Amino acid sequence: MKAISMEKLIEVELKDIPKDKLREIYDLIHYFKIGIIKEGSAEDVKALRIASEKKFAEIWKGEKDDVWESYL
Repeated sequence: MKAISMEKLIEVELKDIPKDKLREIYDLIHYFKIGIIKEGSAEDVKALRIASEKKFAEIWKGEKDDVWESYL
């Protein structure tokens, strides 16, 4: 069996995300990417991690538990 690339796995997962949640996913990825670029500064990484966590929390704001659990 052929191994699937990480990019393909991410692509497959993204297809299952509701369209109205894609902006939040983009923001999460963007903050993560900025954190990688700025890894030299521990304070910057910590601030970006906190901002990323807040964005992730916004994704599920107001959602019922069964919606969250459906992604597990």
